[in-house]
Amino acid sequence: MSQSNSFFDVGFVAGLQRSSNDRKHEILKIFWPGRATHFSSLDQASYASLFQYVGKELGQIRHHQRHFAAHDFEGSGHIVRVLQKNLKTPKTQVLDSLATHFLNAEPAALQRSLELSVRLWLTVNINSATVAVGPTFADEAPLDWEPDVSLQELVESQFSKSIHHTAKGRRAQIDPTLTAAYLVNSCGMTIRWTDSISDHLRFDTTHHTLSVYRHKICLANHLDTTDGCPIPKGVLGEILDTLNLLFPFGDVATKQLLIKEHQQPLYRLGSCGRPRKLEINQYEYFREELEYLIESFNQPPRTWKQLAMDRRNKLEWAAFWVTVMVAVLTFVSIPCNLIQATYSVKAYRATVAQMKSM
Repeated sequence: MSQSNSFFDVGFVAGLQRSSNDRKHEILKIFWPGRATHFSSLDQASYASLFQYVGKELGQIRHHQRHFAAHDFEGSGHIVRVLQKNLKTPKTQVLDSLATHFLNAEPAALQRSLELSVRLWLTVNINSATVAVGPTFADEAPLDWEPDVSLQELVESQFSKSIHHTAKGRRAQIDPTLTAAYLVNSCGMTIRWTDSISDHLRFDTTHHTLSVYRHKICLANHLDTTDGCPIPKGVLGEILDTLNLLFPFGDVATKQLLIKEHQQPLYRLGSCGRPRKLEINQYEYFREELEYLIESFNQPPRTWKQLAMDRRNKLEWAAFWVTVMVAVLTFVSIPCNLIQATYSVKAYRATVAQMKSM
């Protein structure tokens, strides 16, 4: 790629979303070379969130060019290819291998480019505190990559299987009405859309906020390629399944929520050929997170608005609206009765006056 594709060119970064299909095609081939044929018929809308994320990451380092060894996607692509062949190699050895390509690059600059390339490729927020540059944000939790740890070890450490099984029977079944739209509209939750795959389904109990990974297209691409990816296939598939569970394709409320949240790419991709799984024991990595959501889902409504939207108990929901209608009719009838009484008094006085005049 030419120098005009520099990470530190303000015009390139600002225009990334508006780039031609060919340019975006070349960028995507760096991360998923095995999907090159797929990218030839690129649906730009499906990748909108991903390129927005890439633009954000590059925008944060734009004023720090001298602190990086790789200055464009060609250099970053070389780093990704080296990593794909050395997933189990400690970071120090990977850096030694990269040093033969990036001559005269300082070790810290090489490490920054290494970690940036991983962030763009895997959407894992690796940004070691010892070399980090650019702004930091309170809602982000960057990972430190220790020298003697391989990329595969670091990534796999972020995902662990649940150590317990949920009892079989009704408790193991997930209510089909459990959706993100329901949690937002009826349970008062707020969704925080995250670019970091390791933050998926983390729940902030203080602010009643659920973090949701928004790059479904990355999950699908990683699953459909044989190129080296350190994220376990089971994790990739399960994140897709949790997205299908919480954002079911074809659900009107879900579509409305995603439009409101400006996350239409999540809906455009459909279910990626995977069925909606409603058995809690089918989830190994995110079972505990889902159990917490189920617990929140089963809590009684906390506000009048939530009560009005809550249709889980049809009898209670109907009783609520009957009570509301009775209250409305009662409220409306009060002024009507007052008007009727006023006219009755006037009629009575008119009758009395007429009788006196006779």
